[in-house]
Amino acid sequence: MKNLIKIECDNFFICKRLKEIDRSYEVYYNLDDQAYEVHSNEQARNSYCFKVPFDELDERTLVYAIKTRAQNRDKIIEEIEKNNHLLYEKNIKNQMNLLREALCK
Repeated sequence: MKNLIKIECDNFFICKRLKEIDRSYEVYYNLDDQAYEVHSNEQARNSYCFKVPFDELDERTLVYAIKTRAQNRDKIIEEIEKNNHLLYEKNIKNQMNLLREALCK
């Protein structure tokens, strides 16, 4: 893994606390992207799990790690489908309102 620096300790013990979520997790800093990444040492060819969507390692990283775990995929898919359905209904309402306005003029 070139241009990655392994982070073994940090101010908020995020590296250690990530191991409590999954013992295979390791944190790296990607010099090219200037961002933190979480990798799994149990994944064969590609150890990459996710890019930390925040500028620093903090509690949000732990919440994000828990939320995006494979075990939670059904819940995530359900959230996406629910959100898509709400957007679809909102779009239909907007289209109906535009149609009403056009017909009433």
